Amino acid sequence: MDTGILYVAIVLSGTIILFVSDRIRIDLVAVLAALSLAWLGVITPKDAISGFASNAVVAIASVMILGYGLERTGVTSRLASILVRYAGTSEKRVTTAVSATVGFLSSFMNNVGAAALFLPATRRIAKQTRIPVSRLMMPMGFAAILGGTVTMIGSAPMILLNDLLRQGNAEPFSLFAVTPVGLSLLFAGIALFAFAGDRILPRKIAEGSD
Repeated sequence: MDTGILYVAIVLSGTIILFVSDRIRIDLVAVLAALSLAWLGVITPKDAISGFASNAVVAIASVMILGYGLERTGVTSRLASILVRYAGTSEKRVTTAVSATVGFLSSFMNNVGAAALFLPATRRIAKQTRIPVSRLMMPMGFAAILGGTVTMIGSAPMILLNDLLRQGNAEPFSLFAVTPVGLSLLFAGIALFAFAGDRILPRKIAEGSD
């Protein structure tokens, strides 16, 4: 077996174990993996740090910073109050409002960050409306995933795809190139949970639990 392949397999196995064990921060594990490959001679030191010059990496980092700024300014708390005020206590209306809001946010920021950002607000809404939090979390999570398909910056794979196209001297997609498909997926997901939520959503978590 080629020594390089063996080294890559060892580093990859160690990276997966560290990801699963969650004993070291994920970002630190990723950096250690790149440095390990460079130290073992599988890649050059220049290749090990070249990712930090990628447009995709900068874009993802910027989106995460934007999400943290929204959290620090209290935007999500105000959104929760507005949603409760206009959606009332009807589970169908609250589910639709929460899903649509998270879907919109994840269209213009990282979808994982949008879900994490709106998590406290969702729990607050569940407590105020006495709707089981489990019946709001799942629609919110899927809306964040589907919302990431609305624009080319909503999810990491989309950003990476455009960056790879640029590196290959191909024409990258525009910001709203995938919007028709993404909106269709998002609306379908929201409608599914709004009209079939009673049959597919769990009930085992107590209402408004923290």
